[in-house]
Formats: sequence, C-alpha cells, structure tokens
Amino acid sequence: MLENLNWKYKNPFIEEFTITKEDIDILGHVNNKVYLNWCEIVSWKHSARLGITPKVYEDLKCACVVIKSENSFTGSLFEGDQVAISTWIISTDKKIRLSRFFQVINIAKNQTIFTSFVDYACISLNNFKPVRMPKLFVENYKVTC
Repeated sequence: MLENLNWKYKNPFIEEFTITKEDIDILGHVNNKVYLNWCEIVSWKHSARLGITPKVYEDLKCACVVIKSENSFTGSLFEGDQVAISTWIISTDKKIRLSRFFQVINIAKNQTIFTSFVDYACISLNNFKPVRMPKLFVENYKVTC
C-alpha cells in the first residue's frame, strides 16, 4: 500500500510511475530532468484534485509559477524500477506565495531517492507580474501535510 511508504509528511497525494528506457540518460540511470517532469505532472494532478486546473488559470488570468526549487538526489533509479511520487502544500501566505514539497520513493526498497522544496508565486497572465491570489486559490491551496 503506497500510503504506508516512508513519507516525510502525513496525507500524501501519490502518483505511481514505472521507469522506462526513455527516462534513462547516458549514465544508465534516470536523468535529472525526469524528476522535475514528474513533479510537474504530480503538481498538476494534485491541483486538479483541489479544483484548480489549467482552464481555471486561463479563466482567472493568473497562475502560480515556480520561483525557487531546491532539489536533493539521494540515490539512483533504473529502467523497470517502480516509484511513488507525492506532493504536499507545506505553506502558503494566502496572498502571493505558496510552497510544495515533493518526494520520490523507490517502492521495492521503500527508499527516498529524490526530494524537492518548491516555492511558487501567483502572477498575472496579462503582464506576468505578482498578483494577489484569487479567492479560489486561497480557499483550495491550503496546507495539506
């Protein structure tokens, strides 16, 4: 059961992936950019679960964009490995900023392979400058851990 893995926080939003040949780099393990792609996929799925989709961003003419990312790699993954990836919203000022934490676990070993702390800022899609979060964001982007 994926909920019983060694998650850093309670209440994980989990997606599962199997490593494919396309994920592997010249060194024979998962390429660093693949982890970031997974984080983006999981972030969007989690946001959709919270009621915020790309269409909502378009309709409200604002979006939360990455302004800082701190990534840690503590192991390697290889073709055929199965991983569970979770995200949590770990903080929000309910004005402009929110932060997420991502964790990637090798399921067979129950071992954390990658973590990422990501800070976001809400921006206007008209001028790409910071803007206060709309009520929908404040109400739905709550701390989840």
